Amino acid sequence: MKIIEVIADTGHHDTILSIAEQYNIEDVWFGENNEDGRVATRLLVQPENRQPVIQSSLFISWHQTQNLARNT
Repeated sequence: MKIIEVIADTGHHDTILSIAEQYNIEDVWFGENNEDGRVATRLLVQPENRQPVIQSSLFISWHQTQNLARNT
């Protein structure tokens, strides 16, 4: 198993939990909220689910980038 760390806006908490549920990830650790509104989350992932979890996490990153682009 590997730990994958996802750093995302705190608003993506439910999205990360949905990814964890979808890929049967039982161990999820949420860190403290940073002053900039982000939180680090660690997911303990089975080898066969590693790539799908990474791809799902990249969607969160893409979504954040799109929101930043709209706000500038």
